[in-house]
Amino acid sequence: MSVTLSEIAKIAGVSRQAVAAVLRPSGTSKVSKALRSRIEHIVASVNYIPNQSARHLKGISSHTIGLFGAPYANAVESTYSNEISFGFDAHGYNLLTSYGIGKVAAGRAIRDLLSKGVDGVVITTADNPLSSEGLEDVLPFIFCPPAFQPGCDIYVDHASGVYKATDFLLTHGCTRPLFFATSYSRTLSNSPMHEKLRGFREACSVHGRKSKFLTLEQCGTKVSDLLSSLRAQRPDAIIACNDYYAGRIMHLLLDAGVKIPQEVKIIGYDGLSLCDLCPVSLATVIQPIRRKADETVRLLLKRLSGAGATSKPLALKPQFQPSESCGEALPHNHNILPLEDRLSLEMQWNRT
Repeated sequence: MSVTLSEIAKIAGVSRQAVAAVLRPSGTSKVSKALRSRIEHIVASVNYIPNQSARHLKGISSHTIGLFGAPYANAVESTYSNEISFGFDAHGYNLLTSYGIGKVAAGRAIRDLLSKGVDGVVITTADNPLSSEGLEDVLPFIFCPPAFQPGCDIYVDHASGVYKATDFLLTHGCTRPLFFATSYSRTLSNSPMHEKLRGFREACSVHGRKSKFLTLEQCGTKVSDLLSSLRAQRPDAIIACNDYYAGRIMHLLLDAGVKIPQEVKIIGYDGLSLCDLCPVSLATVIQPIRRKADETVRLLLKRLSGAGATSKPLALKPQFQPSESCGEALPHNHNILPLEDRLSLEMQWNRT
């Protein structure tokens, strides 16, 4: 449990008013720079979290769940945020978001979130700021990073999704598959990009095919350079790291006179609704956003009830959805649905 202002003041040998002045958001106080620095150091060392209202008293629920992450960073995160918001709302909880880029900003943001008296926290970033700040025991939380990380509760098995897509292509006669990524760093690990590439390489290995990959960093952002790089690789199938780049590559190849899927098959990743709007309906790997949201709500509510933590992380499997860009026409592509505001195919086609 966080210490009080009076306890911090006693440690610092100053008045409670002096500590409050240092912590005041406006920062307008007459406290000296040296004293301010000493108090701020003590505040950080004791994991002080402001208690801003009486409802934070022990045993009193605020009926609010905190979400630490960037819910509007992309369509997948936005859809996931909406789904968990609906899920918690059904149980009488509101959702409050906070985010900070970098360790210092993340620490400040997570403390500010906790100061609002949330009952629990959902963390969707690659790193867990509660762990970094030594606050893991303050309140129940769920750690759902973009890809598997030690200590996570729920994650999407991106490798299995790309494996399914690659296996489909190789089973259906493709011999020169290519994985396209925005970037790749050997110094990073447990990132979605690494997981996707691992799934691609595993499928190629099983089929006895060479696994080639190309990054945007290697060929640059000029259309002519990207087209030259693709021609040099001579792929008969391309799996892109996301639907956006799959769509861009499709336009590029079609403009160059390449026939899709007759000459090159293309598959994206994420399962966004834009796949149905591509010149050739785009095959994709659909992320299990709804299942992830349902499991997030279920598990955090379980922890809020005092049921405790799970023994191992839950791995969610994406679904490969073939379509015209890989030679498979689907009947639903000839229908127009009324749910035009949904960002993902999973939501659009009411998949579970």
